[in-house]
Amino acid sequence: MPTIKDVALRSGVSVGTVSRYLNGASVKAGNREAIEEAVRELGYVPNIMGRSLTTKRTYSVGVLISSAANPFVGALVGLIEREFERLGYASLFVEYQDDAEQLRSKVAHLESRQADGLVVLLSDLAPASVSFLGDVSVPLVLADNSLDVASVDSVVVDNRSSTEFVVGRMLDAGHRRVGVLALPQDTYVGRERLEGWRAAFAARGIPCDETLAHVGRPTKADAAQGTAELLDAGATAIFACNYYTELGALHALARRGLRPGVDVGFAGFDALEFGDVLYPEVTTVVQPIAEMARAIASILVGRMGQGLAPDGRHELTCSVRITESIKGSLGREVAPVS
Repeated sequence: MPTIKDVALRSGVSVGTVSRYLNGASVKAGNREAIEEAVRELGYVPNIMGRSLTTKRTYSVGVLISSAANPFVGALVGLIEREFERLGYASLFVEYQDDAEQLRSKVAHLESRQADGLVVLLSDLAPASVSFLGDVSVPLVLADNSLDVASVDSVVVDNRSSTEFVVGRMLDAGHRRVGVLALPQDTYVGRERLEGWRAAFAARGIPCDETLAHVGRPTKADAAQGTAELLDAGATAIFACNYYTELGALHALARRGLRPGVDVGFAGFDALEFGDVLYPEVTTVVQPIAEMARAIASILVGRMGQGLAPDGRHELTCSVRITESIKGSLGREVAPVS
């Protein structure tokens, strides 16, 4: 079984540097990459029991998720677990069912279990209902959403600029009435994505008709109703702001006998699991889930090891897959963008 000395020898750094890294301390980027590569190559597994006795820590982190049924959450949590395991931490996953009081209770439970740190996939809760997260006694990283709380880090994506880019391409294709299925405006993600829709119009000097913005709950039923309302208001293209609003929109279009990307321009935020069976394939904003998992684990382990002051919001860049689905009935050529 490989030892910490083997990792040091393979990575070309000292045993002390490897030890500091494994205990969450900050090391030079080049050393960190060399250590991580050596750990992977050797299959090194830290001695959790020995480290716990030495450092008086449990080497466990609590990961609180809104719902395991959410495809985005499901994809992210597996990667988070792998990243923490690589860094020598066990992950304790807890659902709070998008309920602020459940979240409060389960945070307290994990604190009582002496978890060294917490990750909260904040999802759709309003900031006012989760202000207690600023008083958590252990390091905390929020994923997907953000709070204006000095003691809390967050890992988010470029919600506004990626939405603006896709809606802008729909406008450039010739649409003037691009509707949006927006998320509740009491969340960071909801506000940022709606502002991205508005920004695309503003950047081109095109009047933005606010009646083409349907703000609703992120459910298939609400999105289906919103899609019907947008079509009745004359929308020729629709941007859906998350996975469930995409599903609801597709359902509403099917009920009217309309084909996404053929009869109506269509794009969405989050890749559909079955998106490749649609033709044209849906234009999609793809979140950097693997990069998010790495950032969440790296930031939290750093906080737990060093007690550093949080840097606040850490924004990652999405990729965008543009297809002919943005055209709809306009029939103009669109160059794919990776």
